[in-house]
Amino acid sequence: MSNAIESSQTSSKPQYVKGLMFALSGAALFSLKPILIKIAFQYGGDATTIMSLRAFSSLPFYLLVLCFLCRSAEKRQQVRRFGWQAALVGVLGYYVASYLDIAALEFISAQLERLLIFLFPSFVVLFSWVFLGQAPSKLVLKAVGIGYLGIGFIIAHDLQSFGGEVWKGSGLAIASAIVFAAYLMLSKNIISKMGSELFTSIGMGSAGLAILVHLSLSGISPSDWSFPLILLGVILGIFCTVLPSYLIAAGMARLTATELSVTSNIGPGITVLAAVLVLGEAFTVYHAVGLCLVLYSVYSMKQAN
Repeated sequence: MSNAIESSQTSSKPQYVKGLMFALSGAALFSLKPILIKIAFQYGGDATTIMSLRAFSSLPFYLLVLCFLCRSAEKRQQVRRFGWQAALVGVLGYYVASYLDIAALEFISAQLERLLIFLFPSFVVLFSWVFLGQAPSKLVLKAVGIGYLGIGFIIAHDLQSFGGEVWKGSGLAIASAIVFAAYLMLSKNIISKMGSELFTSIGMGSAGLAILVHLSLSGISPSDWSFPLILLGVILGIFCTVLPSYLIAAGMARLTATELSVTSNIGPGITVLAAVLVLGEAFTVYHAVGLCLVLYSVYSMKQAN
């Protein structure tokens, strides 16, 4: 019996290490997205253009993976039963939330944007309370308060640097976090029915198609896009969208929900470091205190759940 347990532990450890590496790599690549978006704005991009370039370069990959998965009769049956749900939820999470997120970066620093988006668990808590009747504990409410106190420190600094537009950008980022929280709650049940890879392919693919429809209605001409802007869009689509989405899905298959959620805590730190080194953004005591409070807040909420 002891040999069987030992063998099981030995065989599961490599899977845990692989899952950890996949999840950390995915979180790191996702965290570089606001940095590249900020650079794309410098080359004449706007929210619609950047979102569209990202979709152009990522959509073929999702469609190819979807075709590969649909070789299985079981997967095709899952697509027929749950595909429309995955498509609608994907459009919500990866089109609506994504547009709001990119638009926010036109008005606020990459550091503030990442920390505001990172507070989406507080909205999950709120939705669970309002719609599911799951009242949060005092520990969770305390964690939420600490997180917003941390955001307050950074907003206090950025108001001096960026002026009143910080409120507009912060509002857009918070709206994106709210939509993403709704996406997470709605997607959980669908993923349990069809698996993370199939859900990701349909959801991201559907969002990509919605983005291209958005572009066609916007009146923006792709012929006006510069080569550096297109290159940034391709990098965003492949390295900050396709790769991390499947890396995190691979991590999800090998880690528990708690283990996976903890790996995402590296995200804001990577964004802050890149924002300071690449974009030349300021990192003051306000940012240091705000970052620590937000990280502590999110970690406490995850531990409480």
